[in-house]
Amino acid sequence: MDKLFSNVVDTHSHSNFSPDSRTPIEAMVEAAASQGLAGIAITDHLDLKTPDGDTSFTFDIAKQQQEIDSYINSDNLLSQFKIFKGIEIGLQPHNLEDIKEYIKGFDFDTVIASIHFVDGVDPYSGGYYQGLSEKEAYGRYLELFYEMIIAYPDFDILGHYDYIARYSPYANRTLLYKDYSDIFDSLFKYLIYNGKALEINSNTYRTRDGKTPALDLNILKRYLDLGGEFVTIGSDAHTPERFGEQFYYYLNMVYNCGFKYITHYNQRKPIPLKIELS
Repeated sequence: MDKLFSNVVDTHSHSNFSPDSRTPIEAMVEAAASQGLAGIAITDHLDLKTPDGDTSFTFDIAKQQQEIDSYINSDNLLSQFKIFKGIEIGLQPHNLEDIKEYIKGFDFDTVIASIHFVDGVDPYSGGYYQGLSEKEAYGRYLELFYEMIIAYPDFDILGHYDYIARYSPYANRTLLYKDYSDIFDSLFKYLIYNGKALEINSNTYRTRDGKTPALDLNILKRYLDLGGEFVTIGSDAHTPERFGEQFYYYLNMVYNCGFKYITHYNQRKPIPLKIELS
């Protein structure tokens, strides 16, 4: 397993600069290194103009990056372990200009584009799904994602495209390519043409309320068939024990689908590294 992880960067994680995490950067590094990972991208939350007016899902970028730099330059960092500066931006139709202004002047290694609110409602709370069929709820999320990345192209990774399935009340918590083939194809073609990455977010595939979403292999295969190259893997960890969670399983899945490389970003440039299966 150490050999498998030696090239792998966990590209999605949250420190105590995110309001839903209490994990200091030092604890993140220690936990990720203990899993044999090559590094982590610290991608704290930026969700502006949330429907309920919650302003806590923002962070002091300058302070976070200063702390990262301080740790990188300290004697505590393992010589081969890498820390990448990142951000997870929550896209909504009315906050795109605000995001541009908020992050202006800062340099990142990784920018993840995510959606946490759909048409003014947070799926996490459950209200979004009321009155909608499974196909309507999932389909609208994917359609909105496509609209948002067209409107805001300054990102590197399409984050947890299947977030909408995590908390759904439906018996099926798996997004299937065959049910949304047109919108998936549109998303994939955009990513491929613009050199963006598709994320495998292992946090989605955890059991919640007795239901466990699955990753549809046909999604990966179609992305590859269309010419997709860049796949990232992120734990979306908010606590130390979750770094590298299920990575062995999903890296094998990616490899067996035909991808030979797993990608991370350094200074906004993709770094594909060969998947080394032991």
